[in-house]
Amino acid sequence: MLVRHLALEEFRSYGRAEVELGPGITAFVGANGAGKTNLLEAIHLAARGDSARARDDAEMVRWGATVGRVRVELKRAAGERRVEVVLFAPAAGERRHPRRWLLDGAGKRADDAIGELKVVAFFPEDVALLAEAPAARRRYLDAMIGQADRRHRADTREYQRVLDQRNALLRALREGGGPADEARRSAQLAFWNESLCTFGGAIAERRALAVREIGPAFARAIATFTGGGTLELSYASQVEGASAGERSAGYRRLVEERGEREIWQGTTMVGPHREDLAISGDGRPLPAFASRGEHRSAVLALKLAEADWLRERSGDTPVFLLDDVLSELDPRRREALVGALPADAQVLVTAALPVGLPAALLARAAVREVTAGHVAVGHP
Repeated sequence: MLVRHLALEEFRSYGRAEVELGPGITAFVGANGAGKTNLLEAIHLAARGDSARARDDAEMVRWGATVGRVRVELKRAAGERRVEVVLFAPAAGERRHPRRWLLDGAGKRADDAIGELKVVAFFPEDVALLAEAPAARRRYLDAMIGQADRRHRADTREYQRVLDQRNALLRALREGGGPADEARRSAQLAFWNESLCTFGGAIAERRALAVREIGPAFARAIATFTGGGTLELSYASQVEGASAGERSAGYRRLVEERGEREIWQGTTMVGPHREDLAISGDGRPLPAFASRGEHRSAVLALKLAEADWLRERSGDTPVFLLDDVLSELDPRRREALVGALPADAQVLVTAALPVGLPAALLARAAVREVTAGHVAVGHP
């Protein structure tokens, strides 16, 4: 998979930019604040529909503008595509507009455009992935699966809607009411219980399967970074099952067992929103014993395993987006990462200075100097 062209219009620090990209490694080099990360963020947005830095589309639109655009032209085994995202930043008091997606110039739903370009990204925020609350790892796992499976994206979105409705109903039941109100709400709860368990079973089964599938690649990668140490990857689930149906049945049993407590607390205690992607060594969870360097190694190993998993499903090696990651690593881990990158992968990496890049990577890279709002033509 190859990003051939990136076009930005009123996006972050760029008024207008056209960037041609080639295969192999491209290093964007420039001072902090020059706009290096913005390039990778734009590609990530077009690929996965989200940003590690922005909570709202308006944050990605250049200050003073009302519309921003990102266009990515890519080449894959299945052919060439053009993905475009249009972002809106309405003036104060004006109606907000949802972003628009275009695929080869035709308007599409987000679900039809997301996943056309597959990326594996490492931003500075990812260093803390394995030490953060479980919600961060659930989002990571769902985003990984969602790149390869549109149904999973749709199911997680629907599950969140069910969860919101069910939580509101649980709070209403806790507050009480007349017999008629309680009977009506209890009937509604039975409906949302079934939806919760059905969608939850499908989501949990896909997550558990994905974790099992990336396990061998994760083990190989972690050995590369640690010099032979072992860590175990698992999906920490409330229920077990060989199928989505079995997991749904397990959730139904738990809902029955915990129903009164859920009403008392006014929140849903059963489902994949309470589960986790777990990494452990010698039976201990990683956050309990690992150093910051070991955390970085585990996250990098996870990203490399993700790349293998995506390649197996799409037939294309995903594009690697490495935002200032090498400066976060010691020399041994930097060299290990460079050696572990797939030979056929397009790698887009940022650094403040060329000397911050390993010699083995720099020798193979096209270097692009980035200054405020401008990306220079590369040179070997």
